[in-house]
Formats: sequence, structure tokens, C-alpha cells
Amino acid sequence: MTETAGGFGYLAMNLHNQSGVLATVEGVLEFAVETLHYDHASVLLMHRRQPQAIAATDQLVSVADQLQIDLGEGPSLLAIAEHEDVLVKDTLTDDRWPKWAPTAAANGIRSALSIRLFTEHSTSGVLNLVSTQPYVFSEGDAELARLLSLHASIAVASARMEASLNQAVDSRKEVGQAVGRLMERYGLDAVQAFAVLRRYSQDSNQRLNVVARRVMDTGALPQ
Repeated sequence: MTETAGGFGYLAMNLHNQSGVLATVEGVLEFAVETLHYDHASVLLMHRRQPQAIAATDQLVSVADQLQIDLGEGPSLLAIAEHEDVLVKDTLTDDRWPKWAPTAAANGIRSALSIRLFTEHSTSGVLNLVSTQPYVFSEGDAELARLLSLHASIAVASARMEASLNQAVDSRKEVGQAVGRLMERYGLDAVQAFAVLRRYSQDSNQRLNVVARRVMDTGALPQ
């Protein structure tokens, strides 16, 4: 137990040092397989209210995840919809997903555990643990996976916030540079140049940074 606790301490530090959402997720999957000794693992993340397959330890679970998205059913989607963890004891006998379960079994997946990733306000994704053998996951596995999902939820939320802040900073830089370009070319002051950018943004129904990028690429206002 002490060794496992130490492993989670190392995981927390490792995830804190990762750069970007993908690297963070890959760190979680590496820990799941190499330290907790699960056979296969993957993560789905929500993007604009839709689940997306982000990363997997191998092709077996990657295919199973994409099948859920394509078929619109499966343990990960149920975990998202019901806001609870989902255990699949044996895909050959589980009748909750008449399309996904037989296909997963045919591809070699016999049992699975889908653990919800969430923040205070919403579900951010799902951690999937998969085995080629039936009846693999015990309640102890579920508790350990929930602890892993807690670390993953915090790390992914932090990585996403950092990415959002970086994007906001980049957008402000682009807008500032475009304002400078318009001032230089058309003899405008900063307030006038920004007002022109904003008007073009509203008229074309495009984000301000998109219009700014076009100004920087062409040196002039969009047509």
C-alpha cells in the first residue's frame, strides 16, 4: 500500500511537469499500465459536449473507443450520461449495448471499467481500463482507478486551463500586432484601428484574432 501511495505521489509531480493536455493524458495511461499493471487503458475527453478519443495504450482499446463514438453506445458514453462509473464484467453476456458489446468481444475485449473524469461543474471525460479476459476487475480495482481518475481529472483541468490562457495571450498579441499594422498603413490611432478590427469581426462573424491574423498575413484589411 505504501508503494502504491508513493507511486501516486510521483504521478502527481509527473503530471504537474507535463506540457499540454495530450502529454498529461499519456502520463496517466503510462502510470495505469506500468505502475498499476492494467492491461490496456485509454482516455476520452469531452470537447464541445462531444466525446473524443484522445489517447490509448494500444490499438485494441483505441478501436473500442472509436466504436463507441461511431455507434453511439458503450460503457464510456454511459459513464458520461449517467455521471457514474461503469463496470463491464463480460462483453459476451452484457446486453446493455447490443451493437458495441458483441463487436468489442469479437475484437478481443472481454471486460472493461470506465471511470468518469470530472471537475466540480462538469464531466471532463472518461478513463477506460480494458482486459482481454472476463471478470477481471474487482471493487479494489475500481477504488484504485477512482484514485487515478482523481489525479487525472485535476491534471487535465489544469492543462486545459493553461492551454486556454496561452491561447488567449497569443490572441492578444495577434490583435495588438494587427492594430499596429493598421495604424502604420492607414494613419489611424490605436483606438480607431481596434474599432476597425472589431467592426470587421462583427460584420464577417469571425473571431477578432482570426481577422487580426488575416491583417498580419496580407498587410491590409479583409475585402
